[in-house]
Amino acid sequence: MMEDVVKTLKMRIKNEVLTTRKKERLRRITGRDTKIIEKYVRIIHHNRRKICRRTKKGKIRVHRGKLDKLTLTTSKVKEEEKRTTVPHDLKKMFPYCSHNEFQECRDIAVQLYEQGYRPRSTRPPIKRARRQLINAKRFILVHLPKEKDNTLTRWWVGIRDSLDTWKRNTPYHQKLWLPLEMSTFHQKELKKGKIKSLELRYKRSTREWWVYFQLRVLPSPSFYPTKEKSSSSLPPAVLGIDLGINIPATGVLLTPKNKLTNKEIKFWYTKQWNKVNHRYKLKLSRLQRKAALNDQSGKKHQIYRFLGLLRKRYRNVKRAYIHQFINDVVQMIETYARMYDLFVVVGYPKNVRKGKEKGKGKSTRYFRRKLYQWNFSLVLSLLRRALILRGFAPHRILTLDERGTSSHCSRCGKEVSRPVRGLIHCPFCNYTYHSDLTGARNIARKFLSHLFRPRTTTITDYFTGQKFSLTHYTVCRGLSHWLQSQ
Repeated sequence: MMEDVVKTLKMRIKNEVLTTRKKERLRRITGRDTKIIEKYVRIIHHNRRKICRRTKKGKIRVHRGKLDKLTLTTSKVKEEEKRTTVPHDLKKMFPYCSHNEFQECRDIAVQLYEQGYRPRSTRPPIKRARRQLINAKRFILVHLPKEKDNTLTRWWVGIRDSLDTWKRNTPYHQKLWLPLEMSTFHQKELKKGKIKSLELRYKRSTREWWVYFQLRVLPSPSFYPTKEKSSSSLPPAVLGIDLGINIPATGVLLTPKNKLTNKEIKFWYTKQWNKVNHRYKLKLSRLQRKAALNDQSGKKHQIYRFLGLLRKRYRNVKRAYIHQFINDVVQMIETYARMYDLFVVVGYPKNVRKGKEKGKGKSTRYFRRKLYQWNFSLVLSLLRRALILRGFAPHRILTLDERGTSSHCSRCGKEVSRPVRGLIHCPFCNYTYHSDLTGARNIARKFLSHLFRPRTTTITDYFTGQKFSLTHYTVCRGLSHWLQSQ
């Protein structure tokens, strides 16, 4: 079954074209909506025992119907179902806001509360300009043809002005047209899916308005078997991937053959990123040292300003290298998927930081810094999303617990020690191998052990929590020889 993906596409509004009236209108709309969202969050928090429940996984869910009974009155319903008074009447506080606007602000507040936001006196209020338009009827994207050169831009988004305008004692809503800075990249991305929602945000640092489109993208059916070419005609294979700090990822492909060659082993390693990473860390440490000195107290504000700019630049460069690394991994997986009926298994280092705190074990501060800056969750989410967008079925991308995979021999399965960092030597079978390759191979063998030595009828994805039936993996029966000691 195909799974659609929600992508976020941000686009800058041409602020130099916006008139003073439109800027003031946007400021009033987003400022009022932010206040309503803050009110909703406080109402949910004070009435959490009545309207909130906890799921089996420990997550909090808010009942929207019970929340409406506390905040909104009704008039266009049956006589016996009307609500003329409510404990927290938001219509009296914000008389120029429509019922639909209240419900949209309610959905944003519920989402914030379920994600962990709690109102406190010490916590700053919600940032302004969280204006989300969920219904597609409330905004429109317009492209003017090339012949009409009398405008400064060709792409406009028209949103429904939520502030009530009165004419002849009846309220109506006008369209607020905003010019967009559209590029060819944005046009290609918009063609890939359908716009689900739109959100307006204001960046105080640059004093600019931005539009965030949420696209519902349906993946391409490239990896799915067709009637002419069934997936059962291809031999099965399991690709085990071990994520690392110095070496970003290592992959081992287990095929029906009983041996590994160079084609089934892959290291994803970039020397250029290590140089760039080392250079940025040196600059950051020097600036932090300067800011800590007492004799630089007169220039501290300048140092902290440069430090913030450098951190932002480092974060953008790091994310660009991560995306390039993900593209390389996906391209290799695509080549394997054309030759085999492929399943991808990635090790999930969930508790890798446990026991590595300051003063515990033999870990140095340099190793701890690398460990805590390692964003493996971002790599996993980007990899899974990229594969699903290319048509890879969700049950073919699994994340398993990698505990003990790098400290056990991949040939005989016994626990061994590491004499040198990066190598594993087994005294029982006299086998020496790279620790990352051993981890990747053991991750794939761990997946096979769930299939051939099952304890339950399902297998759980550690990253998403989804459960898949073992019937999806019956084609892997030809790989049982990898569980035997070799």
